[in-house]
Amino acid sequence: MEEIQTRLGKQFELINRIEVFLDLHACKSHILPQLNELHLCSRQGSAAVGGAKKALEIFRREIGPKYATVIRKMRRNELLLLDLLEQLETSGGSKVIQDKNDNVEGGTLSSKQMQSNPGHGLSLMTAEKIFLSEYQNSPFVTKMKPRCLSFLDFNIDILEEDFQQIPKYMRGRETLDELAEFLKSVILSCFEEKYSLMYKQKKAVTSQQDLALWKIYNQQQDVFPNSKFITQGDIARKMGRLIDKKINVKLQMLRHLHILQETRNGGTVYYLWIRG
Repeated sequence: MEEIQTRLGKQFELINRIEVFLDLHACKSHILPQLNELHLCSRQGSAAVGGAKKALEIFRREIGPKYATVIRKMRRNELLLLDLLEQLETSGGSKVIQDKNDNVEGGTLSSKQMQSNPGHGLSLMTAEKIFLSEYQNSPFVTKMKPRCLSFLDFNIDILEEDFQQIPKYMRGRETLDELAEFLKSVILSCFEEKYSLMYKQKKAVTSQQDLALWKIYNQQQDVFPNSKFITQGDIARKMGRLIDKKINVKLQMLRHLHILQETRNGGTVYYLWIRG
């Protein structure tokens, strides 16, 4: 019975299509210009989409890699200049490290030029935003003097529309500014302080307290070798107090925004960075 109904349904559909065809054929002379114009527009649209795809492929294949290479060179040169400026400050500006200077592409700086144009050196000293991969290969990992670095891996802002996605029962009286301040001053600061210390060479860590943290960080990295993370202890140490209910609510909201992921391993609470 079901097979008969299926066949009848297909026959009715075929009849409807024939009726539509006959109707269109009857008024063909009236709609032919519009159909031709529609066909022409569709061909033009198809050609435009094809051209856009081709241009995008060329960019990804040829221009994109060149752009990425230029950016990497610029950041490397910036790191070399920062290291050179630090050495000049240490030596009172009396000599220039020639081998470092020669590695900087796009021009060289002398001590006289930097003294005559201190604003240029200041702008370099304030532009210390790099990726962790660049930091690992930079001269900073061998320096005993700590530097305040900002890593682009953890560069994120919470927008108003993101905040509104958090359920009201979870937000409570929390405001966007309070959550953003907690993210910046506590969470991001924990990540940046941890990885700026963890990636240092052991001989560059002189403080006993920092050395103890350096060993802990490198041991914990084996737990999640392909992830960036901090622990509940890192947050408590940064804030100088234990994690209370209010802080847990903030962490829950950051998990809801897919910035952090909470997991436990061996009795330790880890917060993994999951925002790309």
